[in-house]
Parts: sequence; structure tokens; C-alpha cells
Amino acid sequence: MFTLPKTKLAVLCLCLILAGCNAKNETAANSPPRGGTTDPQELTQSAVEKQAIGAYEEAIGLLQQALDINPRFVPAYYRMGLVYEEWDQRQEAIKAYEKVLEIEPANTSARLGLGALYSKLNRNDLAIKEYLEVAKATPDDPELHFKIALEYWYIQQLPKSAEHYRKVIEIHPGHMQGHLNLASVYQRMKEWDKALEEIEIALHLGRESNDEQAISIAENKLAFITGRMNMTAKDFKRKTQPPFE
Repeated sequence: MFTLPKTKLAVLCLCLILAGCNAKNETAANSPPRGGTTDPQELTQSAVEKQAIGAYEEAIGLLQQALDINPRFVPAYYRMGLVYEEWDQRQEAIKAYEKVLEIEPANTSARLGLGALYSKLNRNDLAIKEYLEVAKATPDDPELHFKIALEYWYIQQLPKSAEHYRKVIEIHPGHMQGHLNLASVYQRMKEWDKALEEIEIALHLGRESNDEQAISIAENKLAFITGRMNMTAKDFKRKTQPPFE
């Protein structure tokens, strides 16, 4: 019977092992992603489920698989933005939302996501830019104008802030916080009569809805403004800065 020398037998075994490994690697490379699906939508939905339990790294892995299959699959990029934002990886979230807008410039959800992130980063100017773009598509959304008004308030562009609070109220006359915030803007601008008018409206709305908290806020604002209207700058400083008199 023919037998191979031990050395040749060892070499042959090694070759067979390597061939088996290569076959395994090739099979793995051509196999479907985890879970057995090659559908980007299914992978994205799986990522939603992972995000819900706080498994952010796994969620991102699934979304990356979806994008490997379809590099222009917008829902995966948008979900990636949401995951990174919740994970507090803001720069990565910004990149994901920007990728959405690169593919779909009219995607308002991604712009709102960007606006919220820029606001958290105190880049109020960039937040305003994104929100204003959304407002072109949805001009009658009072909550969007409320966001814009707040961003202008943060950077003390008071006339712009007042403009958007007025839009909030024009669309939704019963918007309590809109009236209260507009009163604060007018107060800062020293437009006392306008501030008092907004407070009176807020008081009326609060009494109609039996909103004790809103009534209390409005009454406090009213007391402050009526006390401030006829006060000199020197008097105001003395009343509001220590040592108090």
C-alpha cells in the first residue's frame, strides 16, 4: 500500500485546512447580513428596535449594513442621525442628517433634526437657518415659528423674535406661551404698551382655561412691568442688583 512521507502528509493537511478556511471566508463574504435579510428597510426597522433598548452600537451596525446594500437609502441615514443624537454623539448625528439632505434637500425631518442639534450646541444662527428652510415648506406651523422665535431670543435679535412670536399668535391666537414670551420680548425692547397688551391677553386666556400657573406667570410679569415702566436706569439697577434697598 502506498503511503505518503510524514512531511508531505503534514503539508497536504495544512493545504486542506487553508482551503477550508478560504471557502468559509468566501461564504461569509457572500452571505446575507445578520438576521438573514438583505432588505435595507428590514435592517432599519431592526435598528429601531435596538435603539429602543439602548443598544446604540448594534443599531448603528445594522444601519451600516443597510447602507452597504443601498448607499442612498435615506431612512437608514435619518435613523442613524436619531440614534447618534440619542447616544449624545452630536457631530456624528449632524453628519448623518447632512447626508440625508445631500440626497433629499427637501427632507424637513432631517432639517428639524439639524436645527435641534445646532440649538443644543449653541449654534443658534445655524439652527435658525435650518428652521427657516423648513418654514418655507410649512409656513403655517405655529410650533416651528415658536422655535425660530426662541432661537432669535437667545441671540437677542429681538425684532426678529417678536416677528415670529406674532406669527405663532396669528396662526394660533390662543397660544398662551406665545403671548407670554412676546410680552417678555416687548418688555426687553421697552415697548411697554405692547407688553401689557400681551399680558392682558394671557391673563384672559388663563382665566378662560382655569390655568393657574399661566395666570400666576402673567400676574408676575404685569407687576414687574408696571414697576419697571416709570423707573430710571439708576432706580432699576438699585432694585435688581445687590445690595438691595
